[in-house]
Amino acid sequence: MKSKTLIQIMLTVLLLIPFNAFGVPPDSHIGVLYVIHGGMTTNEPQYMFDAAVMQFSFDPNHSVYKFVIWNPANWSMVLDTESTEFTLKYLRLYDYSYDRIGGTDPYQSLSDKQFADMKAELDKMGRLYGIEFEVDWAGFQCADQPDHYPYPRFIYYGPDGPGVGYNCNYCGEDEPDGPWPDCNPERYNVDGPMERLLQKGVSRIIMVDLHVGGVRYSKGYWIYNMAKRVLDEWNNEHGTSIPFDWINDYSSLMKRSYPTEPAGWTAALGYPTKDSHVLLNGSPNPISSDPELATLNVEAIEAGMSATVSDADTGILIMNHALHGDHNEVFDPKINDTLVLNKNIKSQLLDRHPTMNPDNIIGAYWGKKDFNPENGLVEHTREMRGEVYGYAWLYESDKQLPGEEWGYRCWDALEYLKDRGVKHIVISNPQVCTASVLDMVEMPNQIAREIGFKNWATWKTKDYTKYPGVGHPFSDYWGVWAYTDCGEWNLKYVNGTSGFNMGATLTGQTSRATAVIKWLTGDAASGTITLKGVSGTFQDDEFITDDMGGSAQADGSATMTSKPECCYVMGGCDDPLRHYPAPRMTPLNQERSDLDSSLVYDISEYGDLGYDPAQGAPKPNKPVQDQYRGTWAMYTPPSDDPRVGKLLAKHVLNAAKNPMVYMTNGEVEGIGAGESVTFEAHVIGGKPEYTYKWFIKKEGNSWLSAGKNSPTLTWTPKNKKGGTYSIRCKVKDAQKHPGEVTWEGFVVSPK
Repeated sequence: MKSKTLIQIMLTVLLLIPFNAFGVPPDSHIGVLYVIHGGMTTNEPQYMFDAAVMQFSFDPNHSVYKFVIWNPANWSMVLDTESTEFTLKYLRLYDYSYDRIGGTDPYQSLSDKQFADMKAELDKMGRLYGIEFEVDWAGFQCADQPDHYPYPRFIYYGPDGPGVGYNCNYCGEDEPDGPWPDCNPERYNVDGPMERLLQKGVSRIIMVDLHVGGVRYSKGYWIYNMAKRVLDEWNNEHGTSIPFDWINDYSSLMKRSYPTEPAGWTAALGYPTKDSHVLLNGSPNPISSDPELATLNVEAIEAGMSATVSDADTGILIMNHALHGDHNEVFDPKINDTLVLNKNIKSQLLDRHPTMNPDNIIGAYWGKKDFNPENGLVEHTREMRGEVYGYAWLYESDKQLPGEEWGYRCWDALEYLKDRGVKHIVISNPQVCTASVLDMVEMPNQIAREIGFKNWATWKTKDYTKYPGVGHPFSDYWGVWAYTDCGEWNLKYVNGTSGFNMGATLTGQTSRATAVIKWLTGDAASGTITLKGVSGTFQDDEFITDDMGGSAQADGSATMTSKPECCYVMGGCDDPLRHYPAPRMTPLNQERSDLDSSLVYDISEYGDLGYDPAQGAPKPNKPVQDQYRGTWAMYTPPSDDPRVGKLLAKHVLNAAKNPMVYMTNGEVEGIGAGESVTFEAHVIGGKPEYTYKWFIKKEGNSWLSAGKNSPTLTWTPKNKKGGTYSIRCKVKDAQKHPGEVTWEGFVVSPK
């Protein structure tokens, strides 16, 4: 008995020792790359520069990539607020947002917790299954941690590699506040996460992506491709063939669907001339379709529900970010993956809250640039709230938005819920699993501009933990980045020899005063110019020219015709020259910029929706007219919930030990009864050889066996009435580990 007990103890101890201590089989030493969006913990000019450089380093067709990143003469252009309005917008936005949350964004510390939870779970499961996991993480915009960019030295040396051109080592030497303190010019000349994993001797790398809630997205695709460049160089140098699998897109759908012409296409080149049309069906995303991920989001929504409002009177608005750019729908299934997640969330909400009205659970997106019939330009418009957050086109569609209840714009969705009489609205964004300035400041302000800040559920008690000192996220107006000088000047001219041009910059040749020409009346010889943004004082009789060839003589000095400060009070200000909304500042023949004052919205007590200034002044203490009379709250992202790390580890372990299966059929969406179609199963991972079993089910019926021991199934439906079918393939590898995939919604037309 003693001997047997001793042996049992020894075996138990051996099981607790890491397998690599005894020599793990080569395919059991696996690297894991956890992908997050990234950001910056504190708001610093250096980090803004690095964030821009990182973002644009993925796109070889972007002007920043081509002319700035490796060109010392242009480095200062990134933060040059006079030439880059985009930069100025975000500098001002983050100055406000970071200050409102106390100066520190919690995103990275929460991501670190998710990473640690995933690692702990993988360590535990690795001991059980004989796998040693090495883990690291990468970010799309990890501005203050460049060693977690997927390939830091690519930014440092550039696409031509060492010894060619200039290295990216800018430390703000040409900035007004530069050089930046504690800036390391060699910060990109470091190993990244892929190098670190490979140096540990891994034989396979698995990438798991949660950077926009687990959905497939062009940003994740770019991270994968940049990381693979590192791996390809390593394999070439060391004579290895280490595989690299992205769990969210293990079928390589985005690669198979990527446009082929023009060569090196990205959305910056416009719509591709030749696309690769690949069906989404048969190539699922196991992360975004996981019911456990939906549950985390359901509980995040429930945390925002009201204890005093019934489920029947509660509305749920599921907000989502759209595609990174127009035209990316040709290969990016982000919106389709998002729909799967949204529908799972809605289904679980209705299961857990059976009295909730299904029509009160809807999805929406933010704004995009619209066509302005006044000037024929596609630009920012007040009607789309001045916000551009991408294009919510469905995958491989002709610019099609999600249908039914999922394709609203934010303001339309809120108006819909308001008009339905809901008494409490919860705002969620399943693409944000980790709290940051986005859900803490930006989203609440955009909701408040529509339905008010005094309707915020915690307005009376405030939240001084999230918002130290003030207790809330709300600004006086949304558009804190915009120009606030709404003044206009008139300048008469005579003796003109060449006509002036709207949008051009006017300069006084004696005074050196400058201004932008907004409007013109008269002709080339004489008339009046309406000016914006006057700097200096124009002099009577001086020669004036614009930078597009116009010239004349000033007839008097410039006279201000409106007060300088814009009015952002919804009911208007006590001044006939200052109305709400503020006037358009951009010349009509130019595309309206992010910074145009006319795009600003008042963050008023009860919001813009349902209020008409012509019908009377707003009230500070109660809603008037048709303003929203209920309350609203933000969801609470899962963030540091331990289940986030466990969910990620579950999918990594599955990819490490089991076959993952996807299906193709020659891009056939349906056939007629009596015709034939061939489905083919493709296996990633696991241990060859594989065995296959096929099943077919007509909608409403049970599964029927259809074939086995072949990676293909040729099917000729005999039912003359046709119908909608699902086709499933179950696979087992040589170790009997299972995997499966289902093709749903295959239509057989009646004969």
